[in-house]
Amino acid sequence: MPLTGPIPEGRPFFCPHCGALYAVTYSRASGNGSNSAKCVVCEQTMTTGASTDVPTFKLVHRPEDA
Repeated sequence: MPLTGPIPEGRPFFCPHCGALYAVTYSRASGNGSNSAKCVVCEQTMTTGASTDVPTFKLVHRPEDA
């Protein structure tokens, strides 16, 4: 089930396209720009945004059908 709203720090995140499981941490961006994250499994955009807090996704588990 995809999450709605901001991605909570320290909690798991599932790719809304393929279901790959990621761990999410945040860091401060050095500039003003938009950021996006692509799934390393299905290569679809998981999230986009313009914020000073940039999410970093670490793949934890691939879906079984990938």
